[in-house]
Order: sequence, then C-alpha cells, then structure tokens
Amino acid sequence: MAYITLSRSNYFHNLSLLADKCGGVDKLSVVLKDNAYGHGLKEMATLASEFGVTKAVVRDEEEALEIKEQFEDILVLAPRTDTNPTDNSSLVLNSLEQIYKTKPKTKVYLKIDSGMRRNGITADEISDALKLIISKALVLKGVMTHFATSDESGDAFEMEMQRWLEIKNQVKAFLNELNIPQPSFSSLASHGVLRVGNIDDEIVRCGIATYGYNEFDESFKKIALKPVLKLHAKRITSRVVKPTDRVGYGKVGTVAIETIVSSYDIGYGDGFFRYDGKSDFFTPEGDKIVGRISMDITSVASDKDEIVLLDDAKVLADRFSTISYDILVKLSPRIKRVVID
Repeated sequence: MAYITLSRSNYFHNLSLLADKCGGVDKLSVVLKDNAYGHGLKEMATLASEFGVTKAVVRDEEEALEIKEQFEDILVLAPRTDTNPTDNSSLVLNSLEQIYKTKPKTKVYLKIDSGMRRNGITADEISDALKLIISKALVLKGVMTHFATSDESGDAFEMEMQRWLEIKNQVKAFLNELNIPQPSFSSLASHGVLRVGNIDDEIVRCGIATYGYNEFDESFKKIALKPVLKLHAKRITSRVVKPTDRVGYGKVGTVAIETIVSSYDIGYGDGFFRYDGKSDFFTPEGDKIVGRISMDITSVASDKDEIVLLDDAKVLADRFSTISYDILVKLSPRIKRVVID
C-alpha cells in the first residue's frame, strides 16, 4: 500500500532554526491543525514533544483531545463554546458573542483583528471584550492576532506590526488599571518569525515552516528549511506499452518508444492531485506519469516496485498553480505515516 515517510531529522532541523529565530523553544508553539497539515497529528505531536516543544495549536477540541498528553498548553482555534475543553487547552474567542457563550472558568485567548479583516474583535471592542471576560469569570491566558501580509514584500507587514503594538499597549493599560495579571501575547506565525525573528511576544505559532516550507515573495532571501514528508506508492501491475497504444481514461496517455508502464496504488482519492494527462509531468525521480491520474491509480513509465510521488510540495504547488499548504492538507489520513530518521 502507498505510505508516507516523515523525516525526524528534517523536522528537528526546522524546529531548531525556528527556535533560534524566535528566542528559544519555550516560545515556540507548533501548529498541528488539520492533521498536522496532512503529516499526521499524532505522529507530529510525538516528534514535537520529543524535541522539547511544550505548546501546540489545533483546530478543534477533538484534535486537542488526541494530543493532550504530549503538551502543557494547547490552543484551540475553532472551538465549540458549549463544550468542556481539556484541562491544558485554551479556546480562541473571536467575538463578543463567543465570549458571552463561553462557560465560566474556561481558559481563553482573545483574538483581535489587526488588519486581516477576517476573525477577531475590532480595536473598538477591546475594552468591552475584556470587561465581559472578567464578568464571565473566564481565565484570560492570552491575547493574539494573525497578520495578513507577513509573506509579502512591501510595507504592509510593518504597518500591521505597528498596529499590533498599539493593541498590546491598549490591552496592557486596561488590565493594569484593574490590577489584573498580564496574559501572554502572540502575533507571529511562520512567515513572521522567518522574517523578523524574535519580538516582544511570549508565544509564536509556527505551522508551515516546521514542515519545511515558506511561501515568501521571491524578493526574500531563501530560508534553509527541509521538507519533512515524502509520499511513496507501490507497483500493482506492469505492461509493455507501444507508441500506438493509449493509456488510461480518455486514452490520452502515450509513450514515444516502447516502454514498460506500471500502475501504482495512489490517486486523487488519496488526496493527490488529478493530473489530466496534458503536457509533461514527472515524478521527483524523473519518471514520466503516463495519462490521467485516476481515483486510485497512477500510471508511470517505470518498472520500479516503489516510487516517490512527492518529496517537495512546493514543486507540485507550482505545477498546479497553488500553494504548498493545499498540496499537503489534502493527503488522506488513511495513508500510513512512518517516522524515519
């Protein structure tokens, strides 16, 4: 069966680089949402914990429950406010309505919109939100934002960071007046950390960079990250294909000379992209994919027992006009994940 390998050494390399940039592993919170960006939630949580990371970010309470033993603090980005989170989880609240619905004594992070115009309360709502958190007897563990332009050139990112500094000062002043302990602050994600390194926040949230990728504008200096994941497929059958033959759906697959073509046990049903058979498309090892990729099968000009179909999501992302995140998160959780050194 097709399987995925996860490189411990590459993952640790990326975590070391990020920890150095952000000011230490104690500040680093690994983002494991959406099955760890397709890498495997439990596998990557175990590796992060082995490295010494104590903080993680997940999508929902179900993911938090799966990894609660590996981390001291877990941030839940899209919580259901009517449930009871794990003891070491904090819920991200994006609106006054969410604050109002959250059960007393729940640990929370208040998200404030610094320019994304997506989730989070507005700056005008900060005092009302903090008052409501206090009146609802919620435990304010942190205040956070998410930048919209950290991976793009220009001065927009610097403007967002300046706005965040103003927001932090506003929150700190309000809490000082009430003699309430200051929470942790968190604003930078992968691209922000790679771009500016350490800033005066207690926590940084790193996702895509931990897995070996960035989506920086080409004007930025290349960062020495290493992809963690490889996708392997195994041979089902082989046959000799002549130039007069046509392979696969629509019979669009052709070869220039008589060639051994094998079918391998991977397809778009496993989350791999549906190549339409047009133009040339090669595996990372240089073998030509012949014809359309179907739901469970990919035909390749090879007689190898096993091939690698993905070892750098950025290459596939460029091929299919998307981003590395999109390639990785689609990989089916049914595919076996194997940790290697």
